[in-house]
Amino acid sequence: MSNLSLFPDRLKELIFDNGQMTSYELAEKVGVHFTTVNLWLRGEILISLANAVKLADLFSCSLDYLAGLSEVDRKVPARPLEPFYTRLRAVMKSCGVTRYRIAKETEYKDAYFTKWSRGSNPDLITVIKLAQYLNVSLDYLVGRTDY
Repeated sequence: MSNLSLFPDRLKELIFDNGQMTSYELAEKVGVHFTTVNLWLRGEILISLANAVKLADLFSCSLDYLAGLSEVDRKVPARPLEPFYTRLRAVMKSCGVTRYRIAKETEYKDAYFTKWSRGSNPDLITVIKLAQYLNVSLDYLVGRTDY
């Protein structure tokens, strides 16, 4: 599943399991406005990769679990991450996939790679699709785990 339909439920579950913090408290911890948290909880807006990583770090869970791609709530500790594009290039190299090939075989054309190389971060749905294309976990793709 790559449409993030389970994300709101997973987020509610994680909030409940961690002491039922309010939208205000969660927003403060993640660094967003509380209305953004409420929109995530209702599934009305896509979450950015940066904010998804903040949530996963806060709850010590995998991005795959948070996004609803895994049923296993694997504990993944927070660690410093390199820029998305840098990590993507390393994973592409280890998978033997070029930027040209991804651009040719997916909806992510070269302009996306240029934006990412300049520091722009994708939304979580884009990262899910790239991870599925590369056949790796979200956490591996962004550098939260080494597997």
